[in-house]
Amino acid sequence: MFKKNPRKEKLARVHRDRMRPLRVIEYLDHSAIFEKSPVEIKEGYIISDRDNGEIFLTLNLRSVSEKTISALDIRIILYKERIILPDAKIDFRYSWEEATLGERVLNGIPRKDRECKKDKTIVLGEEFGEGIYIPLPENYFKKMQIELVSVTYFDGSKEELNLIAGSRAVRFIELDGDLRDAYRAMNIFQKAEESHPIRVLPQAGDSVWLCCCGRKNPSSATLCDTCGRDKDWQFQNLSVEHLEATLAKENEGRRILNDTSAYKQNRYMETKEEQERKVELCNLALERLAVMEKQRERRQVMLLPKILLWVGAFALLYFLCELFLSFLQNYGYMNQEAAMLFDLFR
Repeated sequence: MFKKNPRKEKLARVHRDRMRPLRVIEYLDHSAIFEKSPVEIKEGYIISDRDNGEIFLTLNLRSVSEKTISALDIRIILYKERIILPDAKIDFRYSWEEATLGERVLNGIPRKDRECKKDKTIVLGEEFGEGIYIPLPENYFKKMQIELVSVTYFDGSKEELNLIAGSRAVRFIELDGDLRDAYRAMNIFQKAEESHPIRVLPQAGDSVWLCCCGRKNPSSATLCDTCGRDKDWQFQNLSVEHLEATLAKENEGRRILNDTSAYKQNRYMETKEEQERKVELCNLALERLAVMEKQRERRQVMLLPKILLWVGAFALLYFLCELFLSFLQNYGYMNQEAAMLFDLFR
């Protein structure tokens, strides 16, 4: 009798789970960043099987650790209504051995199966966990918490985390309508807004920062990997306090413009508030130009590698053509007229 391979059995279970007719019950918002955590929860859903009513939790996670990760242990804590103590705890491990890494994506590109078999660990910026369904008890629960228990690195070291994922960032839609209008008036990333509209207010952590589009980037990144918005500009401008101050200045400017008493006294004299307003608009224009200059410099840096790539491709094509024609000439597949054309081509 052949001994069964535990990992193959687990992979078969994962494949069967993906064939289920599923529907989303609840979206879990864990947009807020963790302090000193090597892993971030990108998305989370509670889903159910349409046929038999079974309930599952699925998470999409992302590594923000410079060290390569071998395994991540989490704990799902369930509470019943009006009960302080947890009703149930479910431990779960994400690892290659457990066949629970799921769909893996690196730099926006899904990793192929043969590549995942060769590389059994999670590297910086890699997403994992999608398509893995964690069974939840069928009995009703009022509240659920997700705890990041520990992470095991490729070098064998283990880090205890004990972080509860429960907070979320301030959503843009939750802001007052006037504050949203103030943002739109000052927004200098209109092109990014079309494809990746603002979702949350940015947050900063020790190892990662949250972009307003919802993307979590390494703290060393000056631009968002997804939408390209500038990190410094966001943290200088996208806060409730700054938006309120901007709105107050705009309202003051409108009041001054509607007040005609100053023009009756001297219609050609600018008030102090008008002068300050012009200085503020000038500074905003300079900020926009600075961001545009950063983006232009980034495009210029990428121009040379693109040119070299095209030159290399052309040289390779020329070499292959010449090799093919030489093969025809050496083995007598080319008549005299074609050989003359070949010499002319060379």
